[in-house]
Amino acid sequence: MIRDFLHPDFLLIGEYDRRSGDELEAHYRDIVVNGAGAARMSVENAELAKISVNAYVTTTITFANMLAEICDRMPGGDVDVVSNAIGLDSRIGRKYLTGALGYGGPCFPRDNIALGFFSSALGAPADLPSVVDRLNRGAAARAVSRLVETVHPGATIAVLGLAYKPSSNVVLESQAIQIVKALVDRKYRVVAFDPLAGHGANQELGGRALVLDSIEACLRDAEVVLIATPDPRFAQLTAQDFTRGHTTTVRVVDFWRHLAPVLQGAPGIDYIAYGRGGATSALARGPLAELWEDAVAGFTEGV
Repeated sequence: MIRDFLHPDFLLIGEYDRRSGDELEAHYRDIVVNGAGAARMSVENAELAKISVNAYVTTTITFANMLAEICDRMPGGDVDVVSNAIGLDSRIGRKYLTGALGYGGPCFPRDNIALGFFSSALGAPADLPSVVDRLNRGAAARAVSRLVETVHPGATIAVLGLAYKPSSNVVLESQAIQIVKALVDRKYRVVAFDPLAGHGANQELGGRALVLDSIEACLRDAEVVLIATPDPRFAQLTAQDFTRGHTTTVRVVDFWRHLAPVLQGAPGIDYIAYGRGGATSALARGPLAELWEDAVAGFTEGV
């Protein structure tokens, strides 16, 4: 957060008059170190611009997460391959296109809702921010519904990462916290760990899940492990960290796919990279089979 403050993409200044804007910009010039450009405008336009930036970013994130959900269900699908391709388009770019869990924190949800409210208050369409918010708020529930299809009732599930983003102690609107609550509601035993957010998560969960002080303790009895944030500490884990002391296979669901090179195919681990579908042979069955057959038939008739 401090780095972002010192290295902003731009300075957004709402000014009542030129003098007040000059003074504010001068103060910022004494603080920022990257020489960022300034966008100066009326207070009203500045407020709209501010919430619009975050609303645009949340829309991009939600689009990427939609792609992840599609690819997760699509035989041979890979959200990173798709995102890398469309990110090459100069109109789009790759930033914020990493499909995974939804966004959270104190700013993104609030500003997206604010844009929808403001638009609605003026009688303008508010559909887009409203849909983005609804899709994001349902992301955790959809992930849990997919998970419990193949996890037996009462299993011990470990959740690594509880903050709304890595290297933070903030759990406000955290997708991981929502996942933990949904799992507990379904009577699973949940243990969890976060390098910085353990205390806040414990308060938010009210003792409904066991928030532990170490990764080792969290993984010790886990039958299923969910990697909910791309925290640098989790990227250092090895296959042995997950299998140590276990006599049965441990399922690892990696929502950010950071451990794929380490865990994919490792003995004793059923590794699931969220956003990557199963084998292409699954096209022979399932919901895409009929679409595929119709497409092939149509092509054949055309020839």
